[in-house]
Amino acid sequence: MGDTPKRPPRGQLGRRHTGSDEQAQAARSQRPRGRRIAIAIVKITAMSAASLIVLALGAGIGYAKSLLKGLPAISAATFANLSQPSVVYDRNGRVIGKFDKNGARQPISSIRQVSNNLVDAFVAGEDKTFWTNIGINPMAMGRALVQDVLHHHIESGASTITQQTVKLAVFPEQQQTLRRKVQEIALALKLNHILTKPEIMTDYMNWVWMGSMGGQQVYGVEAASQILFSKSAKDLNLPEAAFLAAIPNNPAQLTPYRYDKSKRRYVIDPSPVIPRQRYILEQMLKNKMITKAQYEDAVSYDIRNDLHLPPKVSIQYPYLMKSEIEPWVTQQLVKQGLYPNTAAADAALSTAGYKIYTTFDLNIQNHMDQVLKDPKFYAGTTATRIDAQGKPQKNLFEAGAALIDNHTGAIVALGGGNGKSELDHSDVPRRPGSAIKPLVDYGPALDMHAITAATPLMDVPVSWYKDGDVHDDDNRWRGVTTVRDALTYSYNVPAIVVLHDIGPENGTKYLEKMGIYPGEKTLDGRVTLTRGDMSNLSTAIGGLTYGLTVQQMTSAYTTLANEGVWHQSYFVSKIVGRDGATVYQVHPKVNKVFSPQATFILDDMLRDVVTKGTASAVGEHFPSQYIYGKTGTTDDEFDGWFVGFTQDYTLGLWTGYDYQRHIPSTIYNEKFTMWNDIMDPLLQEHPSTKPLPRPSGLVRVTVCKASGELPTALCKADNDVETEWFIQGTQPTKTCDVHVQLPYVVYHGKKYLATTKTPANEIQVGVFLKLPFTIPAGVQTEIDSQLAPIQPDPRGGRVLSELSTSELAQRPAAPAVTAAIRNDGVWLRWSRAQGASSYSVWRSVQPDGPYVKIADGLTGTQYLDKTVPQTTGNVYYRVYATTASGLSTPSNTVVVQAIPGGNPGDNTGANSTGNGLAGGGGKNADNTPSPPGAESRPPGNAEAGGGSGETNSAPPPGESGAH
Repeated sequence: MGDTPKRPPRGQLGRRHTGSDEQAQAARSQRPRGRRIAIAIVKITAMSAASLIVLALGAGIGYAKSLLKGLPAISAATFANLSQPSVVYDRNGRVIGKFDKNGARQPISSIRQVSNNLVDAFVAGEDKTFWTNIGINPMAMGRALVQDVLHHHIESGASTITQQTVKLAVFPEQQQTLRRKVQEIALALKLNHILTKPEIMTDYMNWVWMGSMGGQQVYGVEAASQILFSKSAKDLNLPEAAFLAAIPNNPAQLTPYRYDKSKRRYVIDPSPVIPRQRYILEQMLKNKMITKAQYEDAVSYDIRNDLHLPPKVSIQYPYLMKSEIEPWVTQQLVKQGLYPNTAAADAALSTAGYKIYTTFDLNIQNHMDQVLKDPKFYAGTTATRIDAQGKPQKNLFEAGAALIDNHTGAIVALGGGNGKSELDHSDVPRRPGSAIKPLVDYGPALDMHAITAATPLMDVPVSWYKDGDVHDDDNRWRGVTTVRDALTYSYNVPAIVVLHDIGPENGTKYLEKMGIYPGEKTLDGRVTLTRGDMSNLSTAIGGLTYGLTVQQMTSAYTTLANEGVWHQSYFVSKIVGRDGATVYQVHPKVNKVFSPQATFILDDMLRDVVTKGTASAVGEHFPSQYIYGKTGTTDDEFDGWFVGFTQDYTLGLWTGYDYQRHIPSTIYNEKFTMWNDIMDPLLQEHPSTKPLPRPSGLVRVTVCKASGELPTALCKADNDVETEWFIQGTQPTKTCDVHVQLPYVVYHGKKYLATTKTPANEIQVGVFLKLPFTIPAGVQTEIDSQLAPIQPDPRGGRVLSELSTSELAQRPAAPAVTAAIRNDGVWLRWSRAQGASSYSVWRSVQPDGPYVKIADGLTGTQYLDKTVPQTTGNVYYRVYATTASGLSTPSNTVVVQAIPGGNPGDNTGANSTGNGLAGGGGKNADNTPSPPGAESRPPGNAEAGGGSGETNSAPPPGESGAH
């Protein structure tokens, strides 16, 4: 083959080659006549072989047609456009990474950008007829056909450079079959007419596979030259050019890098490549591309001195690039109709040259990664699990986070985990526990006007909930609690009651308004919300079939920072093609989910969660910042959540194990530290020192906590009132009927309703709670002592509270009391009640009590109080008469002004305030029965429900979550 034409002169590289062009004519005229004759004979032989092949194919034209069925369409763009990696940018224009999955590429635009030696080396080693052939080598075709017929396998391809270019660009799967070979031949013939020979050589040099170097697949001579020799391909000398051109013959074997097990690293070893390098040099000499002297110098050249170890390649942001951006972009490119499937789109990312503009902020992303990888959160947390083969495996404690800009829905940063796993934990479904309560329970119910923040809710076992033994984490029952307290301290049964009352289908429909649909999957195909979850009461406390991702939960919570309007979350804002055309532009959905008024009230309660509830560790860390949020815990503390937000950002955080197991109490609350650490610099740059705006259409009303209605004097006497926000039109108009005043008796240590048979001197009058529901038998609650007795005095008689007006009138009249202040105390006098057998005196330092009995069994009508309390305020007195028909109503209340540090002053008159309110009951601090106005609760238990918040060493109360 010594008569093979050489590469065209540089001045003619851009001209299209044909069999009769001036270049070929000039080349032939320059050769001796004998050589031209030899060339003619060779061509005739080749044409004959080609004719035989054509005849053979013609005999089986049907078979040939079947082989060409589905032939891909090609154009110049097929080869030119697929030669640059797609680049990903953050929102500030900084490069996050490149998609070089199919290899590092540094495209050249002309063979003028490479060494002449390299072009000649490829021609000599790969396709000696390149400059003159029609894109195929007929002799090689015949050989391949015979091999396939005889052996049903092509053993030697001998493809031309044109065919190899087609194979690399169009048939990346590299199948060695006759069908693929025939299609390759057909496309090579077409390509030879589409492009000039220099253009084909340029594309070949961009596409040629150079093997694996430093952990990445390398394509193209420029990238390979930079890695191998740390220089451009245009600067390669002859031995370097022949060495580089030798590698594509078998890149898997012909590599200058060998892994040294003893050194545990790659070392330079050019010996596998040297034989092929020398073969190429020999062919270059034989075809007069180089002189003998050049050949001798090249074979004696020590190439080792020029070779360099490849740089180590690692993906800096694997969670973003591989787990999020890559799968999302490929799916979007298919939706845009640019590729038939995600596999084709994925393959194009490394070569199509897209510019992908994201919403990530690398400064914040780097900070989040640093926090989540901090060893302080993971010391001693690694557990073990037993795999399917019965072998112990590591089970890592992990975290997933998502930070979203509330104003736009743009995802600013994603935390995939502790850096030891490739799984992106921000996109893994996990049960959200109580973190879902604002989204499907309280938010929808407020929006539907089904509840208010003051609505009383049951906190006792409910018989109609059949989905497991639901309870709060502390295993306590409050009996009754307000919506505000139920959310603040994360009680479970109240949440289930709310969803039950509004209907699970109605509550969960709100999730769809926030972009969470049944059947939705993660980018890697994991199912999140199911159709069954939409009608399951367990959803009220986060007991979903599979769960929701951190990204889904965080996106939903941004609704609460936007007056009830949800902005669809996204992390890719635009994709631009290599030609500058925009192929994708984000247009986020915007949905109104909750009314601004319902959102404000919900947010006001979520503020309590942070300041005094289950997320108080966040409030304590940021005492001057307005932060709102909700915790979440699932059964056995498998999952720990906190989703918190300010006016600007929402940060969702999940912690737990890759394979579910109990989170030890010693690390459970680390989620708050993680959240705080991530938000520290953000809140320094974007402080949240003002509360979320309050919309119009709200009113603030004082209500009874036990009933949610307007308070009565009994409610106030029982210290059971609060001021609450209401949506205009939902505020209460009725007065409380839960607080009741009843005569009762304590008999054998138990409270009973007083009857006509109850001894008059044992009857007491108290303020109690008469709930509209029944607490199951055997269930102890925190308000048991406040509940109205329901059984009458076992000694018989009719219940006094059920007596008619005339019967009640038979009770003694109340005494009329006056008071005088003396040096030695307060002198009380009262009128005699008809039929009274004795009198009792009660005292208080508050007008509404509680009153303490200071004297009993008095038969006279006066009493000197020598033990007046030391106080800066007033002292109040009441007197009761006892007769055979029972206890009288209370006397008028008299008030005297005390002097701090001693008895009331001399010669000061006392003022009568008229008839007081009968109240009280139970026992006071001195274990005496409380008179009217006294608190019916035990000392030290003034707040029903209470609830212990999360501590630094235990999970939050009331969050048993998923079932």
